Amino acid sequence: MTTTVPSDDLLEFLRRCGVALCLAGEAASRIPDEMEAIADAYGIGDCEFLVVPTGVFVRVVDDHIGAVTVDFMNADGPPLRLDQVDALYKLIDEVKRKPIPPDEAIDRLKTIVRAKPRFNWFNRILGHAVLTVGLGLLLVRDRNALIALAVLGLVVGVLRLVAERVLVLSLALPVAAAMLVTGLAYRYGPQMGVEPSTLLIPPLVTFLPGAALTLGAQEMATRSMISGASRIVSGVYMLLLLSFGIFAGAQIAGTAHPPIEQTGLPTWAPVVGVVVFGVGMYFNSSAPKGALLWLMLMLFCAWGAQQAGNLVAVGGLFGAFTGGLVVVPIATLVQRLHGPPAQVASLPAFWLLVPGALGLSGVSGLVDLGGGTSQGADNLINAFLTVVSVALGILVGSSLIATARASSRLFTSRAVRRADR
Repeated sequence: MTTTVPSDDLLEFLRRCGVALCLAGEAASRIPDEMEAIADAYGIGDCEFLVVPTGVFVRVVDDHIGAVTVDFMNADGPPLRLDQVDALYKLIDEVKRKPIPPDEAIDRLKTIVRAKPRFNWFNRILGHAVLTVGLGLLLVRDRNALIALAVLGLVVGVLRLVAERVLVLSLALPVAAAMLVTGLAYRYGPQMGVEPSTLLIPPLVTFLPGAALTLGAQEMATRSMISGASRIVSGVYMLLLLSFGIFAGAQIAGTAHPPIEQTGLPTWAPVVGVVVFGVGMYFNSSAPKGALLWLMLMLFCAWGAQQAGNLVAVGGLFGAFTGGLVVVPIATLVQRLHGPPAQVASLPAFWLLVPGALGLSGVSGLVDLGGGTSQGADNLINAFLTVVSVALGILVGSSLIATARASSRLFTSRAVRRADR
């Protein structure tokens, strides 16, 4: 293959594409592979990429004069929504098949990053309330709690919308949301006949760093130490902010209340919960058109594998592993069946697997931690092991897919050689 020297526009496109992949939540170990495929499509042979938490390095060697060009772009900006992730991977696939002029690719990439959400503010707030109720059907299993969860989901949805427009609030949003949700839950939950601690996880699910912690553990296992450690530190910091907000809200509202008997839900409630959660995710995260049924398939496969694992071993850790195990294979299958990109299909599964595996013990333990008991520390350990279990499952699933692809290429090359004979 003829090696060409990249133009300034092509270098800028490579930089921006790497940053966009970072904002899309792609693993640091996978981004260089995507970038090298793009560089190969443009005929750039001697090109290397380094992904760090703060940006992307691009190193290009000019074989004609022996010059080395090293470029860097800062990876700042909010995470991409699902519709943006979908458009990004479609652009990358198009470039791999048939490269387009770099200046045109840059303009399209800027349009993707700056695109407004598919749904208006009302639909996104309502979507947050719906996914909160869906997770409540999976975790809480209390009929009286559903109305309270819907109200709290609306409150957090409004807070997130306001934080997009007010920078000061966005900096303290996790603490403010956790404090407000906890205060309302402990103040009015007993009056509604609901155990307050059961109302805390579902409204705050969009703040839980399940994807960051899971990807961080996966990157650490694949020797992407800098990116993996940064994700884990960022995830732990987010958990500390939520913990502070929960503890402060409980202290303000007061946690003393008589025991409350919960009213159970039918056995089919979790199945409905997965559907409701998927619909809420679709609107809240502005999923691309036609992705709803594929997201449902992904969520049901991950949840079903998690429940099957819980039947085999008690405790939830093996269920977290089996749930993570199917994420990458099913997401890859969805993409091959002309569904959304694997990254779009897999991201909602993180929000379902990690809270589902943790259950409600972690939240109640946070309150107990303030009282000097060991329950909070035990639940923090359980939370860490749960994240490791999900990450290990995803790592094994990714390895299976990589092995299958390598075997497929091997069989294809052998078939071509036999045909040539």
